[in-house]
Amino acid sequence: MLEPARDTWSRAIHRLIAAWRPTLATHLAFAAIAVILLAPLAGGVGRLALALSGNAAVADQDIARFLLSPIGLGGLVLVAALTALVLLLEQASQMALGAMSLQEHRPVAHRGISFGLGRFLAVFVFALRLVARVLALVLPVLGLSAGIAWFLLGEHDINFYLSSRPPEFVAAAGLIGALATGGVVILVRKLLDWAMALPLVVFAGVAPAESFGQSTRLMQGRRGPLLLVLAKWAAVAIVLGIVVTLLAQLLASFLLPGTHERIRLFVPALGVVVAFWVLGNLLVTAFNAGAFAQIIVDVYERCGPLPDVPGGEADTSEHGARPSTLRRVGVLLVLLVAAVGTGLWLMSGMVIADRVDVVAHRGAAGSAPENSLAAVRQAIEDGADWVEIDVQETADGEVVVIHDSDFMKLAGVPLKIWEGSFEQIREIDIGSWYSPVFAAERVPTLREVLDAARGQATVVIELKYYGHDVDLEQRVVDLVEAAGMVDEVAIMSLKYAGLEKIRALRPDWRIGLLSAKALGDLTKLDVDFLAVNMGMATSRFLSRARTAGKPVYVWTVNSAVDLSRMASLGVTGVITDEPALARRVLADRADLSVPERLLVHTAVLFGRPPPARTYRDESP
Repeated sequence: MLEPARDTWSRAIHRLIAAWRPTLATHLAFAAIAVILLAPLAGGVGRLALALSGNAAVADQDIARFLLSPIGLGGLVLVAALTALVLLLEQASQMALGAMSLQEHRPVAHRGISFGLGRFLAVFVFALRLVARVLALVLPVLGLSAGIAWFLLGEHDINFYLSSRPPEFVAAAGLIGALATGGVVILVRKLLDWAMALPLVVFAGVAPAESFGQSTRLMQGRRGPLLLVLAKWAAVAIVLGIVVTLLAQLLASFLLPGTHERIRLFVPALGVVVAFWVLGNLLVTAFNAGAFAQIIVDVYERCGPLPDVPGGEADTSEHGARPSTLRRVGVLLVLLVAAVGTGLWLMSGMVIADRVDVVAHRGAAGSAPENSLAAVRQAIEDGADWVEIDVQETADGEVVVIHDSDFMKLAGVPLKIWEGSFEQIREIDIGSWYSPVFAAERVPTLREVLDAARGQATVVIELKYYGHDVDLEQRVVDLVEAAGMVDEVAIMSLKYAGLEKIRALRPDWRIGLLSAKALGDLTKLDVDFLAVNMGMATSRFLSRARTAGKPVYVWTVNSAVDLSRMASLGVTGVITDEPALARRVLADRADLSVPERLLVHTAVLFGRPPPARTYRDESP
């Protein structure tokens, strides 16, 4: 069974090399379609679904609830189907090129594209059915995994399990891993069964509803060889992607150091590097799409004769027409313009402003136990502008400063915050895990933190919700007003409904939404600022936030490179476990030239040094 796999691979690659120009042109055409049509259309579907649900945006814990609602699930399926549609239409077009080659015609890009787009409706219906079938396989695995996690990891706070990895965590990981492996095996087998479904739809005119069953019958005895050749295809694709990245890094190390003192040379040099990286990845993805299509066409031909694909041109020469000198010059000019344009684009995403607020994450959590008075005092000593803390209610109504739902991570004590009295909670040592020096540290009250920070730093109070809050918002309001620190406090939370309660209680208070991920436009929500993770802090998002007048704070920023990059992007502030480091980096950055700042700004594209240390918990 190995010989057919080798034959299929050899024939597919031979045809791909012979038809590399139309293959590349077809891939570029569908890449443009994805950018110009798919992205706005998918975004429009998402916004419509959110609007129908009565939301401008949903973030973090609200995303799951939205996606599990009928409207959210329908929107998800439609967006997935639209994404699959573009990929499948390209595959249909690439397969048409393969059929032309097999019929000894010269493949022509625009005719292959016309062939694929001419079957738009059938492919769209096929995409919907394919997405539904995949979801029917995936969702039960996700549901069972969630059940395992809830059963084995539901007793204590998730941060304890992630940081300490007790036996039940290992057991849950093993069970979920085994379940996921089984799910992947089943999914791969089904996808192999359905490998001929798309060719049946586009070549034989088989109805999408019937194509999956017919494909399964055709693939009997052919799964193994196809799996082998697709494994080879995947391995080659991965290697090519790695090679492109390494070459881009090598080019960057060669071009950039000699130009960073001269901005007029640095920008186009950097543009050349990025343009090379983008072009290289386009070639790799074109290879991936073209090789996959050629493999599928080769297997399909063995199942039955290919129909005539109209539009192919007779191949009158072995190598085809060679590009003219004028064409070569044109390509070079396009690449030069792309390089300079890329460099200028990178510059446009960089902000020269030096003022960045330093927000100490749970106090100076890199230098003292998180959310302790020692961490708060250290943050103030380190020059933090803001001190961020987390608050919850005890069983007897005291507002205490702690992040997790229990004390397993900090002290190995399973007591839930909402089940313990303040007296019980006060007895727990929350500092020895960090260092014996902090053995006397106990959970502080919000009142104590406010007293420690008064007149020295603004306090950002994050409202933590674990489903047991009673009157958290009102109690926080009362404590802040009793301390006379209304002007020295801001409120934020992952839960937008909690912020709405604060807004109703005190319309003039400063409130902000904390978010690790989101659907929709967060800038349209009724909040005064946004606190997002680094992955969300793109130039586009920050520009939209500035237009909306929403300051943006980014978490958790703990390395020198990331601190400088975030400053270059123009964030309002950085939330960090290392406020002293942030102060040093921002001071050093003020002395850097614009090219040096740009170099740091783009370091993430070509590799960057890891943080000097790892952190036990960098969650918000």
